[in-house]
Amino acid sequence: MKKKLRLYCGLLTLVLVAAIVCDLVHVSYSNSTDKEREELYFGKEPDDFSTIEEIEGGLRRKSKPTMYIDVNVEARHSPKDFALLSEVDGQVCRVDMKQVSLAIPADRVTQTKPFIIAYCSMIPDVLLLGWLVVIVFQVLRSVARKEVFVARIAKKLELAGILLVAYWVWVYIRSYILTQIIKEYINMAYYDLKWFTPDFIFPIMGLALMIVSQIILMGKELQEEQELTI
Repeated sequence: MKKKLRLYCGLLTLVLVAAIVCDLVHVSYSNSTDKEREELYFGKEPDDFSTIEEIEGGLRRKSKPTMYIDVNVEARHSPKDFALLSEVDGQVCRVDMKQVSLAIPADRVTQTKPFIIAYCSMIPDVLLLGWLVVIVFQVLRSVARKEVFVARIAKKLELAGILLVAYWVWVYIRSYILTQIIKEYINMAYYDLKWFTPDFIFPIMGLALMIVSQIILMGKELQEEQELTI
């Protein structure tokens, strides 16, 4: 029990240090691809995204089947030294996009592999988060029964912490795999697809729950020892 507590405290310290380092040091995992012709602009939506139909009393825009994929991006240096800008009442701001949703007409998609993998990779997310929700309801039910500082609650909290850490690790691995696959099929002008690093809040919360679970077990053990002594 004490060994677990020391282990979890050590891991939490390492995660906190890693979070601080990652916040101070910017590491890019993007793919640099220089295309002969690329352009990022505002324009009229192409006909393969939607069409205008005449209806009684006017016109109606009809959307065509479209596939979407969310990607993390990082700006590359533009050969024309241009930047994406926003101007309101004479005040100009530079727009730095970090995540975008790319829409591709379904009839233009020749490779469905990245989309299939992206959708299938969400299955573990649903399973892990669903399991976590079940544990939360079980803990709340025990609290409603005034069963708080008991071994069963401690085990549930420890399992919830493990699931949060596992979810973070899975998101980290999935992001890397998806980035390597998607960048072979999808490009964005002046931007590189970037390896997304998930927020450290998940392992921090998970390890905190695991530490609390061990404290509860230690408190329960001390209470039992005192009762035996009396």
